[in-house]
Amino acid sequence: MGGRRPLTTAVPPALWAVAGTALLVQSLLTWTSRGALSTTAPVDVLGLVRAGSLSSVSTAEVVALVALPVLGAVLLAGAALTGRAVRRVRALLGLGAVTVTGLLLVRVADLDPTDLSGARPGPGALLAALGALAALAALGADVRSPTPEENPR
Repeated sequence: MGGRRPLTTAVPPALWAVAGTALLVQSLLTWTSRGALSTTAPVDVLGLVRAGSLSSVSTAEVVALVALPVLGAVLLAGAALTGRAVRRVRALLGLGAVTVTGLLLVRVADLDPTDLSGARPGPGALLAALGALAALAALGADVRSPTPEENPR
């Protein structure tokens, strides 16, 4: 192959980078189109809660809103790293990000899968959902394409 990596080994790092970037950038965008967080990005929520001006968001939701961009930054930073241990840690962090995103979509953006008429996700929630989907795709691609060192033939 002349030193070129096959496409199947380039896909997982690219998907992890997309997932990490989306989960990081979502913190700069509003999560809802109406209601408590319709004019505030998650990056500002911590300050509002500490000031007492945003009582409709629970402490657990604040922690999740802060944790999501941190998980995104870690996934982005580790996207190109290889090795069995790295892949396992990245998979756990990716699943954690998917779980946190799902919980936030239900709690903060009022996304009820059984009744979408009341849904009000904003650009941040949609980008976070995209990041979670990219993380799931990256996880699937990572599982299906072990490195030659991990699966010698």
